[in-house]
Amino acid sequence: MLGKERILFLLNRLEQDNIINVKDIAKELQISEATIRRDLTELEKQGKIKRVHGGAILADANQIISEQREVQMKERFRIHYEEKKHVATHASDLVKDGECIFLDGGTSIVPMIDYLKDRNIRIVTHNHLIISKLTNPRAQVIVIGGDYNSKYAMTVGSLANNTLAQFQFDRCFIGCAGIDVEENYSYTSEAETRELKNIAIHNSKHAYLLIDESKIGMRGFCKFQPLESFETIFCNQPEKEIVLPDNFQIV
Repeated sequence: MLGKERILFLLNRLEQDNIINVKDIAKELQISEATIRRDLTELEKQGKIKRVHGGAILADANQIISEQREVQMKERFRIHYEEKKHVATHASDLVKDGECIFLDGGTSIVPMIDYLKDRNIRIVTHNHLIISKLTNPRAQVIVIGGDYNSKYAMTVGSLANNTLAQFQFDRCFIGCAGIDVEENYSYTSEAETRELKNIAIHNSKHAYLLIDESKIGMRGFCKFQPLESFETIFCNQPEKEIVLPDNFQIV
């Protein structure tokens, strides 16, 4: 594939999936990762993309991540997996024995279960990616029922909302589609989960947001909480310098 063809391919893939991963694209095109990085560097110079750790996103900070443009869950789980795992490790350290916690939907929260499943705690979740990783956990796991959304592998709807509202949590760990530091808001790409997130935050003594750096500067379909609603926002080290709120913890 010629250079111009690769550039068009990368832009088309970004338009379709909103984010690309260097390793995945290099494997798909059967070329070196260094070649893809050079192409991305050129596109960034042209102002068309924004480089993030391990890949790239479209440069327009105001783009909307709609449900139609969200990367499928299995693909999203692979993107920035090491960063998500690293962030999850630090967030999991906050949980104390005997506590009741809520684990939100989305791929950023999933790695936490590896560190929490054998703890003496109660875990409430509607995230079926988490459930799929369990065999015989020591922790008590309570699964929220409701309408199953196969695209996002979670239960949603009025039954899920009403059930979740009955619980009180020591801590909740929330995922999101993106955050806008200038507007000071977090976003979700699924309107159905907005109420679930807000209920969990309202019913928790401590609320935390887990993101990787690719979520910074991204907007989703709808707002759900101002950034100061979270005691701590866990994130891996951004490649570029950016002024972040005081409640950010870079890990």
